[in-house]
Amino acid sequence: METIKIQTNSNNYDVLVGQNILIRENLVQFSNRECLLVADSNIDNSTVGELSQVLEEIGSKFAQISIEASENKKSIETLGFIHDKLIELKYSRDCVLFALGGGITCDITGFAAATYQRGVDFVLMPSTLLAQVDASVGGKTAINHKEGKNMIGAFHQPKKVLSDIGLLESLQQKQIYEGLAEIIKHSLLENEGFFEWLEENIQKIISLNKSELMEAVSKSIQIKADVVSRDETEQGVRKFLNLGHTFGHAIELYGNYKEYSHGEAVALGMIMAVNLSQSKLGLNKDKAQKIIDLISVILDEEKRIKEFNQSELLAKMSSDKKRVGDNLNLILLEDIGTPKIVSGLEKIEIKESMKIS
Repeated sequence: METIKIQTNSNNYDVLVGQNILIRENLVQFSNRECLLVADSNIDNSTVGELSQVLEEIGSKFAQISIEASENKKSIETLGFIHDKLIELKYSRDCVLFALGGGITCDITGFAAATYQRGVDFVLMPSTLLAQVDASVGGKTAINHKEGKNMIGAFHQPKKVLSDIGLLESLQQKQIYEGLAEIIKHSLLENEGFFEWLEENIQKIISLNKSELMEAVSKSIQIKADVVSRDETEQGVRKFLNLGHTFGHAIELYGNYKEYSHGEAVALGMIMAVNLSQSKLGLNKDKAQKIIDLISVILDEEKRIKEFNQSELLAKMSSDKKRVGDNLNLILLEDIGTPKIVSGLEKIEIKESMKIS
């Protein structure tokens, strides 16, 4: 098991990465507190049952609820469902919320914790590769609005994160690809060493080889942790973590949250960002192709050759949280490991970058 220290202005906490780590000894620090477990309804009953038993044993009060983890259910209604349960059970400000599930479950449970009685503690137990390397670190909590993804939220850091790679064994290959989109993104922000390691080992990670999987998850979390520790509330360098996301969130909205998963949308968004990086920042053509080739490993051919209505996709981008006034802030690459914030781009330049086939 590996422990990664997260340090922010508001809270310091540990991220544990290992196998079969959802056990009493890693949760005993929350003894004698009111515990509410929010579980993704897709998690198998045995995992939920074993964790529930631990929390019931250590907690002064325990309850468990299930939520449907879909983008359409990442909503004010589901948030209200969690709040209703807390109020019904008369949970105090000393309670702890535990999230067991993917990024949607982590995000909405964190936001419920941020907004219940002006903020209570929460613990994340991400069950997908995407959540382990993205939603579990950094304290971004949110729900969606019909006009945009994660439009309503707060920065609220967890008290602990337990990333159990054993939970990944039940994932479909498509879900592994989703997580790899974020891992590739992190490698592009770091240096060519990690990127080249991914090139060599991506098939082993896809096959869930334990050694390579542990290294990929731990390294990716460490990269994000280093960024978050320097810029908790996204005023500066943390914006680099949005590489591919302004395009990606628009692609999700373009597909009505049904046609593209988050990972697929981010992967396609990164290709668009790489295209724009070549034309605007002079990103080396050969390196750009290496990046696109690696991203293509995790994209189905059908999605890889998709043509978008450029005007419609650009309109969806205008609702992105990361714009300043009427200007979109896009994260582009001068080189692998050298991201840059670019704004004031012409619409035609952005549209041209959407040609990915």
